[in-house]
Amino acid sequence: MDYRPSRMAVVAKCAEAFIREFFDQNPLSHVGLVTIKDGISHRLTEIGGSPESQINALMGKLECSGDSSLQNALELVNGYLNQIPSYGHKEVLFLYSALNTCDPGDIMETIEKCKKSKVRCSVIGLAAEIFICKHLCEETGGSYTVALDESHFKELLLEHAPPPPAIAEYAAANLIKMGFPQRGAEDLISICSCHKKIKSGAEGYICPRCKVNVCELPTECRTCGLTLVSSPHLARSYHHLFPVAPFDEVTFKLGQKGGQNCFGCQQSLINTGGQSNIHVRCPKCNHHFCFDCDIYIHESLHNCPGCESQRSSSR
Repeated sequence: MDYRPSRMAVVAKCAEAFIREFFDQNPLSHVGLVTIKDGISHRLTEIGGSPESQINALMGKLECSGDSSLQNALELVNGYLNQIPSYGHKEVLFLYSALNTCDPGDIMETIEKCKKSKVRCSVIGLAAEIFICKHLCEETGGSYTVALDESHFKELLLEHAPPPPAIAEYAAANLIKMGFPQRGAEDLISICSCHKKIKSGAEGYICPRCKVNVCELPTECRTCGLTLVSSPHLARSYHHLFPVAPFDEVTFKLGQKGGQNCFGCQQSLINTGGQSNIHVRCPKCNHHFCFDCDIYIHESLHNCPGCESQRSSSR
């Protein structure tokens, strides 16, 4: 069964969900969109940190026609990503519906060029498996999957939202200058640097370096080039660098001290029959948690309440 009402509609809907999830998981990252049609690759959007501008551009250009050229797309994105600073990760995700690629030259040379540029390429296919796509992913360290239906396609796409593990040879550590802008005063009227429109200070943020108005965060100030973020953005990016360690499975024994209640939700870990449920324990603070809290801590909270409580009490 093919995708309904059309492959283009399904890809657009899932891509919108992916863009929103990607920026939620990676608030300091940037995304750019490229389309392939009529044997040519087109730059749909510049690399930016605004999910709304990316989605609006995508929904305004739902077109497909002609042959697909994987080589032309790789050449474009390779030049596109060469502007990325050395501390950034360069990654390309292809949503590929064609069964072949019509290229003007040797695509193997282009793949080798991407490999030397440390561009990680992944492909999600909507049709049958294609050798050249699999070869591209193997050479550049990406992943190649083929969707079975719409729900499977969305699942495969959202798996690419969390950032991949950092590899030392791919990204050098560096210090980055950042600004933390504040909301402007309500009676302040200025022209935003993004859309060139007159707005009040309460509708935007004021760059701490050059004092221009910007509409949303995170972004790069178009006047002075300073990266503008908010503290929640940094906090949401931090947990990917230092994830919570996996908890150990334990079973409470009768007569044992501690561990009778979940430290998170305070629910009893002992059954009505006096037997213990299997639960987990943090290897650092040794507090016990139920499985529901374990999932919540590792997938949503990204901090161990037991470890955080010990830090706050020691201050």
